[in-house]
Amino acid sequence: MTHPHHKAPTDAEVMAALGQPEEELPARTDDSVIVLDDPIILRDGREYDEIDLREPNVFHILSAAQVIGTRPSIETVYSSQIRLVELVSGWPPLATGELPSHVLDRAVAYVTHFQDEARRPDDVPPDLSPSLTLIFDEPIEAVGRTFTTLELRAPKVKERRTAQAFEARGTPEGFLLAEIALVEAIGEWPKAAVLKMPISKFARAADYLTGFFRSGPATGPT
Repeated sequence: MTHPHHKAPTDAEVMAALGQPEEELPARTDDSVIVLDDPIILRDGREYDEIDLREPNVFHILSAAQVIGTRPSIETVYSSQIRLVELVSGWPPLATGELPSHVLDRAVAYVTHFQDEARRPDDVPPDLSPSLTLIFDEPIEAVGRTFTTLELRAPKVKERRTAQAFEARGTPEGFLLAEIALVEAIGEWPKAAVLKMPISKFARAADYLTGFFRSGPATGPT
């Protein structure tokens, strides 16, 4: 029996799950592992009997967003969800294509909930604190360095302009690239390290930075 290995790196909101599946899988060990009732056996003999999932990183989410393209549709969003599951689990497309659809829905719900739960709800005011520090319990290794702390502050005009250049594309990928650019510039992390960030940490960082754009300063002339 062959078990795929996790791929090394790396949601836009448009990649939210199609909905929580109502059906519970009987052979399931925990939220991150889905055990199939009937193993999938490919023509070359590779056998897949469980989906081993974990939290996506920014690279995974960006790669899935690229699948959506310029015009999100039911088809492209579903394709991006499938791609995200493949990237996180290491499953090949030939195997995911054979999955029962409700099993794929469960996998999508798991890999997308990290970002969904980390993002600030629309009805919650943004954090306009002068600074934000994020601590990484599991250090991120990139470009021969170790990153454990991300220090953020309110964006400057030049940094916002750079982000807006990506946003102008009007695509899920573009909006995510805008957030990546902000975190990279303000946090002074190399892009390779930002792409390896767990998506829940990245979502918190991005929401903090973009919160200044939407609400402006907390005090000032009215």
